Amino acid sequence: MIQSRSSRSVVDTSRGPVRINRRTILETGNIPDGLRLIRDVYTFDVKKKEDVVVEGIGGREEPVMRVTGLIQMGDSENQNGRSYPTNSVLIPAVRGIQEDLDARAVLGEYDHPPDARLHLDRVSHLMTKVWMEGRKMYGEAEVLHRLPLGQALRGLFEHKCRVGISSRGVGDMDMVEHNGRQIYTVLPGYTFVTWDAVAEPSVKGAILNISESVDRFVQTENRKAGKALFSKEAYDRMVLGEIKKYLNTK
Repeated sequence: MIQSRSSRSVVDTSRGPVRINRRTILETGNIPDGLRLIRDVYTFDVKKKEDVVVEGIGGREEPVMRVTGLIQMGDSENQNGRSYPTNSVLIPAVRGIQEDLDARAVLGEYDHPPDARLHLDRVSHLMTKVWMEGRKMYGEAEVLHRLPLGQALRGLFEHKCRVGISSRGVGDMDMVEHNGRQIYTVLPGYTFVTWDAVAEPSVKGAILNISESVDRFVQTENRKAGKALFSKEAYDRMVLGEIKKYLNTK
């Protein structure tokens, strides 16, 4: 049985939907009040890998690696206990990022960035296409092999290593209970920021889940008290402690 609890959304929609500007987020790392950075990790199921010839520096032709694969699935619970409705969330979010994809403005980083901002020294690839096929979301990435981390990412693909794709977006979530478990449904208005490449999807996803679980606990307790009960240092200690327990390290 699925039972909805009172919404944990803290966005005031009485004045209309909150406008999310992904370019501002990438430049500053600032997220609109009431929204949060939502990151989810999937194994990048490569469907096609090819070297295409493009015009390079000085008009010379050069090969560029492009990889295409499954990057997200709608209407199903992922490993972080979240679900993205296909029709109300994923399709509008994919439609909303098409202009930036066409402008070659959706750069991705190598491994998880520490915040929502884009760090140019960590860029490894460029997302060139994102589209839906039913509930499945596919993406095409161009590996930027002239950049140090792009070269590293290309090496992973060439050696057929498992590579993960981590979606980075901004929005809000609502919580429902399903058979005694908490599932978070991403709400309409969600906006994709970019997609990052990660080497260990399973562990990274688990650590992200730990961090976000502690974050939800802190937010709930702070809201109950009407003030901040936990300092940033206390929050960091809690996250680190949970990660150590998960990895069974001291």
